[in-house]
Amino acid sequence: MRDEVQRLAEQTEDELERSLHALLNDNRALAQEVVASDVTADRLQQQINHNMHIVLARQQATADDLREILAAGRITAHLERMADYAKNTAKRTQVLNGKIGAEIGEQFIWMNERVVAMLRQVMGAYQERDAEAANVAWSSDIELDRMYGKLFACLLEQMRNDPASIKDATQLLFIAKGLERAGDHVTDIAEEVYLMVTGTPLQGPRPRIDTIAPE
Repeated sequence: MRDEVQRLAEQTEDELERSLHALLNDNRALAQEVVASDVTADRLQQQINHNMHIVLARQQATADDLREILAAGRITAHLERMADYAKNTAKRTQVLNGKIGAEIGEQFIWMNERVVAMLRQVMGAYQERDAEAANVAWSSDIELDRMYGKLFACLLEQMRNDPASIKDATQLLFIAKGLERAGDHVTDIAEEVYLMVTGTPLQGPRPRIDTIAPE
């Protein structure tokens, strides 16, 4: 089951990276491939949930094993949702009027790379059952939130200065929000990993986007 969760994480990472490439290069064919490939993530989620129920029905799990089984199901849901954000990026790419500007593109690259790096970090914590690494991942998305705030302000300014850009900029705002939410799902996974390993929830407030002013 742990291997299946890891395969779903790798599928999610692949969709995130390919959807970004499609966005940056106005590659409609690749965007459509990402949309079509999301069925793989859905099937992996279904398989993990099926296996989880079989294990729960047939095994008398210890407390540690039970936490890991239940964590697999919850982590899987977060990963599948992240893959959905990648699919949505690909869908929105297909309705843009053309290639996005370099400045905006750089900000999307930064956000996507940060989400992927966070995902790798938290899945490493999952595989190694490392509560400390999960704790680090839990609090690591503040810079992603800051970049989202910066990109949000940049797109609003673009719409004010160029009303003709409103349609495309609106699509880009939704894409940016999807990446920001993907980062939130990574931190949710970190919470699940920490609980799985220690049996206790992570404590303390984590900075949110509404507490962070755009730079």
